[in-house]
Order: sequence, then C-alpha cells, then structure tokens
Amino acid sequence: SAVWHGLWPSVLTAVVSSLAFNFFFLPPLYEFTIAEPANVVALFFFLLVAVLTSSLGSRMRAQSVAARRQAEVTAQLYGFSRKIAGIAELDDLLWAAAHQVAAMLKVEVVLLIPEGESLSVRAGFPPEDRLDESDVAAARWSWDHDKPAGRGADTLPGARRLFLPLRTGRGKVGVIGVMRSEDLPLLAPSERRLLDALADQIAVAIERITLARDVDDARILSETERLRSALLTSISHDLKTPLASIMGAITSLRSYGALYDAAARDEMLGTALEEAERLNRFVANLLDMTRLDSGALAPRREAVDLGDLVATALRRLARPLASHRVKVDLPADLPLLQLDFVLTEQVLVNLLENAAKYAPAGSEITIRAALDDDALVIDVLDRGPGIPPEALARIFDKFYRVHAGDRQRAGTGLGLAICRGFVEAQGGTIAARNRAAGPGAAFRIIFPRTHVLAAPPATEAEAT
Repeated sequence: SAVWHGLWPSVLTAVVSSLAFNFFFLPPLYEFTIAEPANVVALFFFLLVAVLTSSLGSRMRAQSVAARRQAEVTAQLYGFSRKIAGIAELDDLLWAAAHQVAAMLKVEVVLLIPEGESLSVRAGFPPEDRLDESDVAAARWSWDHDKPAGRGADTLPGARRLFLPLRTGRGKVGVIGVMRSEDLPLLAPSERRLLDALADQIAVAIERITLARDVDDARILSETERLRSALLTSISHDLKTPLASIMGAITSLRSYGALYDAAARDEMLGTALEEAERLNRFVANLLDMTRLDSGALAPRREAVDLGDLVATALRRLARPLASHRVKVDLPADLPLLQLDFVLTEQVLVNLLENAAKYAPAGSEITIRAALDDDALVIDVLDRGPGIPPEALARIFDKFYRVHAGDRQRAGTGLGLAICRGFVEAQGGTIAARNRAAGPGAAFRIIFPRTHVLAAPPATEAEAT
C-alpha cells in the first residue's frame, strides 16, 4: 500500500489489518477482545512493524516519484536547449521560450526586451501585448536593479506577475514575467528553481542571437567600408587621371594652340578623346554594377550573330587594342544566339580591355568560339603575365584588382565582376584560368545549348 498509494493509506491498511487479525485469529474469536496478555504484545509489535514498513515504503515511493519528475524535467530542459539552439530569429526564440515556460510551469508568461530606453512586450503565452501599470513598474524595477520584483518578491508585491531579469555573464538581455490565478500559490521552491534554469537558458539564447546579429552587422559594416574605400580610391585615382589628361590637353590647346603644329594638335586631341573614352567606360562600369546590385537588370534576349558582337566590341576598343594583334577564330557555320546584344557586347569589351591592359604591346589576343552538343564556349586569351594562383578565387569580386609586381594597372576593379553578373543574368557561366601553353590568362564563357538557335535565317543573297 505504501509503494502504490503513499504513507497514510498504508497506515490505514496496517490498522485495519491488525483489527482483522484480532477479530478473526485471536481468542475469543469474532470479538475485539484480547484474552491473553501475550497476544497484546504480539498485536502491538505487529502494528508497529507495519507502520514502520509503511513509512519506509512511502519514503521510497516519494523518492521514486521525485526522481522520475526530475528526469522528466531534465529531459524537457535538454529538449528545450536543443530546440532553441537551432533558432536564428529573435521573435521565434521568444515565442518558443514563452510556450515552453508556460507548458512546464502551468503559468502565464510574458517576455520583455529593451528597445531604446523602454521595455516592450515581445512575446507571451497566452498572447499578451499589454501590461497594467503595476506590472510595468515591477518589470522596469527588475530591469533597472537586476533583481526580482512583483508578486511574491520583496519589491512591489502588489503586481499581478513576478518579474525576473534575464541575464548572462555579459549583462542583462531582458525580463520574464510569470503569473497564476489569484487563488493559487505562484511558485513552489522546486518550480522557482526550474524557472531560474529556464531563464538562464533563455538569456543565453537571446545573447547568442544578439551576438550573431552584431557579428553580421560588423561584417556588413566592414564590407561596406571596404567597398567605399575601394570606390573612393577608384574615383580619386582612376577617374581623376583621365580628367587631368583631358583638362591638360584642352587647356594647352586653348591657351597655346597657335604654338602647336597640326600633328601635335591632332595628337593632343587624340589623347583627350582616348582618356574621355576610358573615363566613359569607368562610369559605365559603375552604373552597370549599380544595376546588378539593385536587381534592376532584365536581359532582353534576341537573335544575335557572334561575329557582329565581336566586331562591335573591337570597334569600341580600337584605340586600346591598336598596339596588339587580335586574332578572331569563329566557326563559319555558327548559328545565331539567343542573347542580350548590349550585355554580351559589354562582357566582350571588358574582357578585351582587361587583356589589352595586362598583355604587353605587340602580343596576341585571341577570341575563339566552339559549339558542341551541350554548350557554346567563347574564349578570350592573352599573352600577359597570367593570374596569380591566390587571385583566381577572387578575380571576379567587386573592386578586386590583381597586383602585378610593383605595378598597379588603371581601373576600378569592376570589369570582371560586371562580366560575371551579365553572363549569369543570361543563364551562362564564366571562369578564369592560366593558359597551359606559355604565359597568359584565359577567360571562358559558357552558354547552354538552349541559347543557340537551330539555324541562322537565310540572307537575301543566299535566297537568290
């Protein structure tokens, strides 16, 4: 009886059993009278042993129940810790924490998080977004003094809820408030210890999410500062240099034009035009990157001829490529492609300009294409110094520029990033590598076969 039902049912069982023994087995039978004194002693010790056994059995039962309850609480705490460890958003964490506390302690819960100079209710179970004045005062006092306040505490006991600060080793992160109906005691000592354990877990989880958010903000700020620094460097150097050359040429022609012969004037005007074209390409790259970052890029696919694309790009770069030998190797029977002419032309212009910038004068720059069953492959190859191995992984990053020895080529570091953005926007891929035979860099663009039309339309001459 003690094992199954506890102390008092087992004592009652012992008394009833003693009376039954007396009634049925001790003479005179069927009476509650004891004739022999020896039977009185036996009955007394019988009852005493039964009561002692009941006490021990009930104590064992209580310990078993407590151990089982502790195991359940430990399992719930472990499950809760695993659950909140996988939550990345603060609102989801607060809702899960309020639900867990309410389920384990059978209380109503609110969680308050500081926002500026005030505390605001961010979660509750049942859902609660308003507190009365006494609760607000108790929550504020608990936050300011880092101590419990409200119902059952020494401070502001008139509040409906008990508020506890959520804190870690680095400081306070919030306040939790719990409440039961007025006719029930708020928390037993074991429940208060459980609430403290839950509060510690919640505080650590809130701090983890806050720290992760701070790390992300710091990373974004660092990246923003790096990009801003790179942009300012480009503007202060790579954009200022062409402007200085243009202004110098125009000022010289305007002030001392009569002192120069026709050849000198043509050379100065050519220099000004070349620098103006370079400045225009720099500004265009900045605008193109802005379009890519804002998501405003929408390719307009149309039937285009790769030969026309290459010819247009070469005409735009006639001056930068004048000191190089350009070799074009395109299949004669290459069909039309379904691409955005303007974007693809800009990709070729950036790749050719990059090749002209790094390849020595007089070297060969090759443009070739090949079509197989799976894809169209376009290669742009040069005979420059190649790409350092440590730069291959970052060559297409924004504002990243390869350092060749102690020289720094002019440019914003946006050309290749724009190439990747334009190619990927059209469903293709672009990669960089060093040439296997001899020095030089090789850039490969791959468009899937779906971008190739079945066959080029017949021209008027072919129809004739």
